[in-house]
Amino acid sequence: AIESATNGQVKVDSNGDDVTVKTDQGTWSTSDKLPADFPKDVPMYPGAKLQGSLAAAPADGSGGHYAGLETSDAIATVVAWYKKEIVAQGWKITTDATISGSTMLSATKDTRVFSASISEDSGKVSVSIVVVAK
Repeated sequence: AIESATNGQVKVDSNGDDVTVKTDQGTWSTSDKLPADFPKDVPMYPGAKLQGSLAAAPADGSGGHYAGLETSDAIATVVAWYKKEIVAQGWKITTDATISGSTMLSATKDTRVFSASISEDSGKVSVSIVVVAK
């Protein structure tokens, strides 16, 4: 329907839970697994369940990735792990703030910015990760 409505200017590929949209301005995709080009230096909490991912690749070369994770581990354990592992991967932490029980971590490396929001609800800890070009 989208391809028809745009006279073929937008290409949509859908394969099960994976959807990719391509235009002359770039590509956007979402999935229930990490994309192949997800940055290898962004740590994924061990044993956490991936809730979904998003990759954006605008034609201008910018872009980024998102991953949503969920674990039943304690929030303090998850936060401590991320603080240690992000530095171990060569990132420099620029923000470390806890507000109302939720933690926001930001870090920089090369020309990229990492951001993680870690929060707890109903005994589950959610981790939302975003990595973008500066």
